[in-house]
Amino acid sequence: MQSDDGGAANRISLFGGFRIETTGPLRLVGKRGPAIVAYLARCPGMAATRERLADLLWGDSDGEHSRNSLRQALSVLRRDLSGVDLIHSTGELIHLRPEAFRVDVEEFETGLSARSAQELEKALANYTGPFLDGLHVGSNGFDDWVASERDRLLGRALESFEKLARLVDAEAGLVLADRVLAMDPAREESYRLKMELLLACGQRDKALRTYEACRSMLKKEFGVEAGPETRALWQSLLLASDTAPHAPSASGVAASHRLGHPSIGVADFTNLTGKQGDNFFSKGLVQDITTALSEVADYVVLSAVPPTDKVGLRQEGNAPGALRAQYVLSGSIQRSGNGLRVNIQLVDAVGGHHVWAQKFDGQSENALEFQDRIAQSVVLAVILELQLTNWKVRDKSPPGPPEVRRLVNEALMKYFEMTHDSLLVGMELATKALSTGPDNARAKRTLSIMISMGIAFGALPREQGNIEYTLALAEAAVRAVPDDEIARCILSFALESCGRIDEAIVECRHAISLNPNYPSGHGDIAMLFALRGQVSEAVREANEAIRLGTHDVIDYWRHHGLVMALFAGGDDQRALEVARKVVRTKPGFVRGALYWAAAAAATGNRDEASRAIHHCLSQLPHLNLSNVCPGFVPRYVKDHHHSRFLEMLSRAGLPPS
Repeated sequence: MQSDDGGAANRISLFGGFRIETTGPLRLVGKRGPAIVAYLARCPGMAATRERLADLLWGDSDGEHSRNSLRQALSVLRRDLSGVDLIHSTGELIHLRPEAFRVDVEEFETGLSARSAQELEKALANYTGPFLDGLHVGSNGFDDWVASERDRLLGRALESFEKLARLVDAEAGLVLADRVLAMDPAREESYRLKMELLLACGQRDKALRTYEACRSMLKKEFGVEAGPETRALWQSLLLASDTAPHAPSASGVAASHRLGHPSIGVADFTNLTGKQGDNFFSKGLVQDITTALSEVADYVVLSAVPPTDKVGLRQEGNAPGALRAQYVLSGSIQRSGNGLRVNIQLVDAVGGHHVWAQKFDGQSENALEFQDRIAQSVVLAVILELQLTNWKVRDKSPPGPPEVRRLVNEALMKYFEMTHDSLLVGMELATKALSTGPDNARAKRTLSIMISMGIAFGALPREQGNIEYTLALAEAAVRAVPDDEIARCILSFALESCGRIDEAIVECRHAISLNPNYPSGHGDIAMLFALRGQVSEAVREANEAIRLGTHDVIDYWRHHGLVMALFAGGDDQRALEVARKVVRTKPGFVRGALYWAAAAAATGNRDEASRAIHHCLSQLPHLNLSNVCPGFVPRYVKDHHHSRFLEMLSRAGLPPS
């Protein structure tokens, strides 16, 4: 049966329990049948070998008995599914028909990349409860896999509900924040979100009570105090005035502005061509840029900014206290025959200085295509420039020709996504940028960090050729622009990959001397100090990096440095708490999950340690004690730190080889 849109009407639901939804009720006998369908639905291509299924569901039996049990279970399953074309076998392979059934988990994960509130809400509607809730078959292999997936998907759901809460108006956001806290009452980040939203609604007293509830929960559950970010927010609430906040608009702009998101005003572009028809191009371009920026959850976009010669001194509208953009994007259009030139600039509305400027050339006969290209390029550039501004970094490396600049920007956006697949795409873009501009230092350092991070995420093999190439690129970028702190940190990372810890520390110190406010310099040197066993210095630098880079896209990386230091210092309980946060923030970061496993084992949490190892192996099945460190994870310099890390991974269940 087909749905109206031509897709499969049948659906396999794995959230909130197991269900197969067809035109009528469908019930499966026992638990092994649902387990087989559920596992296949999550496998690549919805297929797995008989051996894998037998080991997963009857791992305690010998090979012959487990295979026989699988045959019996498949026979019962086919009988229960009579009339439903779902499960097939081809030799040793058992598979479902991907085109015949939709799977709620797949629709959930695919939709989480959405940037608009409506699309994200649609994706989250799939999350109706914990993954395979209530399905426990009594097999360690399967039940551990379910527990690992359940934790991972819960983490993704919590993060996405919080993201949605920041996209909608404050009152709707509060409903979502309460839902997140109901799903995970021990999530400190959600308490902070609720405090911010209550403040945005003018409910300062409730925000203070929420802090006390958070503080009480952390003390009771973990025996710890609230983290520095939560305490800082609480202190700002105590110091805040009692004046009533501005009423949030229907779009939530006022609330989001008060939540601390950077706001960007988009002014009308000036038409310098003298042709009335070019006004349509100008207005369309402004609209495209405004729409594209509005889809980025981290920014508040205020359109129709009134022109002024003194940027930053005029508020929007005439009402006292009306919202004012922190940054103003403006531009002009010029024409020469069929050629069009668009000049765009981003200005800090408070300081009055230019943050970024660029010119774009195109042809009027391809106006719509030209318009789309400009809008995409502007969004990429603005996001990256504001990230650098937040870090108090001025990129000193020449940007190069427009095409190189575009490719580098797109590669960096993929870098900041920090997933296995995004890093591969980013490497391809950075390679194209370097091919287009072989002498461009930005292209070299971008490709270097892409390769280094690709190795860290397991997207690239840790081969000597890859390590030597990333080091050569980083060294070339530093030679080209010696005072570039970004290039210095990238070189440090490449040196760490080679095991040259002392040289890497020198480069990080150089970067910090160039810019003491650069969070990546402090975060990277924290990891290096941790590897060298300088625990107090590592903890100090990690906390400084977290303070300087609060809420940016690689905040999890700095928390991971703190985990490495805490584990080296024997503070296993604290290391476990921070490691959990790292994995929730970035589930695909297997380095972080390995420390989660080691810290859990060190604190005696054997079940959690086992789940963490299964989480790692589900992404990198080849991991084992002989190749994990050194190899996939940098080695502690001191033998006793290294031996203890491997011992804890062994206790957690990482295979010996």
